[in-house]
Amino acid sequence: MDYRLENINDADFERMVNTICQKILGPGVVVFSSGKDGGRDGKFTGTAQNYPSTNDSWSGKFIIQAKHTENPIASCSDNEFEKIIDDEIIKIKKLKENGEIDNYLLFTNRKYSGIKGERLVNKIIDDTGIENCVIIGKETINNNYLNSNKDIVKQFRLDINHIQFDFSDDEIKDIILAFKSQLPEIKTEIQEEVDKLKKDFTLIDKKEKNKKNKLSEEYFKEFIVGESLMDFDKIEKFLNNPLNEDLKEYYYDTAYELNQLISLKRDDFELFEEIFVFIYKLICDGSIPLKGSKRHVMVFLHYMYYECLIGKKANND
Repeated sequence: MDYRLENINDADFERMVNTICQKILGPGVVVFSSGKDGGRDGKFTGTAQNYPSTNDSWSGKFIIQAKHTENPIASCSDNEFEKIIDDEIIKIKKLKENGEIDNYLLFTNRKYSGIKGERLVNKIIDDTGIENCVIIGKETINNNYLNSNKDIVKQFRLDINHIQFDFSDDEIKDIILAFKSQLPEIKTEIQEEVDKLKKDFTLIDKKEKNKKNKLSEEYFKEFIVGESLMDFDKIEKFLNNPLNEDLKEYYYDTAYELNQLISLKRDDFELFEEIFVFIYKLICDGSIPLKGSKRHVMVFLHYMYYECLIGKKANND
């Protein structure tokens, strides 16, 4: 489950992290109050109960740090996070000089990106000289610590932030794969059609629709108009191909189901782009067949929005 950690506040995230650490390090975790923390939200001294594993546990002086963000699509590869790490390195150096740290655990509800994340971990170790360091992103927090510790989920009321957003994603996956396979055969005068779409796009009062749905102008321009719009005509031709009649029915069934869920759960999201990201992850995470086709998932979601099959329409609701 993907608990929506961006919806809890900084203080609760810190308390949640320390609660997790009491389970993986031991009950002797010392929790520091919120405020200026000198680079630490908690600490532990001894041998970890089961971190990184029960057979190969780290030992010594542990410093626990929590870095929370309200941005649901934030990543450890963001420049902002690298600046945070640079500030942390200064604090870790002071702790190292005072003999207060051997192991550094940084928890964040950002998406952990392997290449950039590992580079930052190595940077911390190289610049500070500490023995062990790890950056634990939201995937690990969710999969390793929250899904197996429902008491923590209940304690911090994370279950009310988690949305049961189950829908028939197999059908949309079939549509995406079929679309990709037929894409080379979908011949269009691309520039002409794109220009036509852009013209039509401006005729429709999307500003009003975006306002009603709380879709940010920045996201609309950068991702829907800037990246997806050029493929809308291809999707239209794909769906109108008589050979794809069954897939077309699947498409409208999926859109109907998604719209019902979105309407039901809308208050759990702030911006509509969060819904796009949430559904995208629901469809793509762990899907081997979609490798190489994942970008088409978001294009289809944008197309559904463009067609007013999902989200509130401009002139009603």
